[in-house]
Amino acid sequence: MAVHRGPSTKWLFTRDQLENTPSRRCGIEADRELSYRQQAANLIQDMGQRLNVSQLIINTAIVYMHRFYMIHSFTKYHRNIISQTTLFLASKVEEQPRKLEYVVKVAHACINPQEPALDTKSSAFQQQAQEVVALETVVLQTLGFEITIDHPHTDVVRCSQLVRASKDLAQTSYFMATNSLHLTTFCLQYRPTVVACVCIHLACKWSNWEIPVSTDGKHWWEYVDCSVTLQLLDELTHEFLQILEKTPSKLKRIRNWRVPNQAAKKPKTEGPAADSAVQGTSL
Repeated sequence: MAVHRGPSTKWLFTRDQLENTPSRRCGIEADRELSYRQQAANLIQDMGQRLNVSQLIINTAIVYMHRFYMIHSFTKYHRNIISQTTLFLASKVEEQPRKLEYVVKVAHACINPQEPALDTKSSAFQQQAQEVVALETVVLQTLGFEITIDHPHTDVVRCSQLVRASKDLAQTSYFMATNSLHLTTFCLQYRPTVVACVCIHLACKWSNWEIPVSTDGKHWWEYVDCSVTLQLLDELTHEFLQILEKTPSKLKRIRNWRVPNQAAKKPKTEGPAADSAVQGTSL
């Protein structure tokens, strides 16, 4: 199987294109489509954890899902079966494959927690397994065999090391990179470097940490992506916070996040505005 390895700008879309997806053209409203994407990402996360695959595989599967639904409608392909398929594919791409049998059984357990385990000899199992295999080809063709994904997490780690960020700030930025995949369509709109900057910027706001300009007089984000501006960071941070506030707690991936100790930090903002940003997105 011939595959293309490397990033492609064809998977970056404008807001107008996101407002005119196949699902939107089929009558699904914007909020409902975003909810479907979030639910699919949540299912991929749950399945991935039960299958004991790496977070990289889970993140890759989520990006596959987001891209798939820029070409196909949720009305034609149900999010549950596509979630299984993209995770099955991603586990092979990232060289940590899981047997089809396990993927199907785990998916059934996640989707139908009150039902008994799926019998591998049953017609229901056979049908679902065959569907995943068939859809794997559809997903690959939809992706144009572009299966290697660049994630913002790598840039978050590099930037955190560059600015010598605290452990709390670095971890929060990293968690937000995962949240961006689960809750937003940023991976369809911006390069990973831009998303990484947004996650670090948001983490700085939450922890009241200000990263000083360099000795060259440059802001930290200029070392990550020269196209990024403070205005863009503020706009996307505001958009991210709005999405976080509207998202059900069960779909958020941050667990037991706390505001870091302020004593050792250089505060940037104080008062109600800073507090509300945290309270509005608490879990």
